[in-house]
Amino acid sequence: MDSSRTRSTRTIGWLATAVSVLLVFGCSDDTADSVEDDVRSVVTEAADAVDEASEDAVEVATRNFVTEQAEDEFDEAGHEIDGELSCTADVTSGLTTVDVSCTGTTVDGASADLTGTTSELPGISLTEVEGDFVGTVDGAEVFQTDRLGD
Repeated sequence: MDSSRTRSTRTIGWLATAVSVLLVFGCSDDTADSVEDDVRSVVTEAADAVDEASEDAVEVATRNFVTEQAEDEFDEAGHEIDGELSCTADVTSGLTTVDVSCTGTTVDGASADLTGTTSELPGISLTEVEGDFVGTVDGAEVFQTDRLGD
């Protein structure tokens, strides 16, 4: 994911440079400086949008994948989830780490929570995600695993 974001940012940068050269050719120094500043601003905004879109995509994919897998993990630990877990995923460290947190209720009415971190981008495996995950029910640890899923 990082390499595609880098390629996108480089492509935007090269495009901005080419546009600057074409627009500035034959312009006064003041006009050239103004155009250059405007192009830099556009490039920065575009790169930020690429980064934000990448983070959003990773967060959504991780959250959706972990939700299902964590429910299965609670079931295997003898604590069936009532309904679905509500999970969040937050990218940290520039797409290299994703922190996850899930909450829900067991069919017995107990509070179920999962916390964890993964550095594996979702989709690498269609059946599991590696990381460090801990599941608790009413504050007591019921499982700890380095893999959610098969």
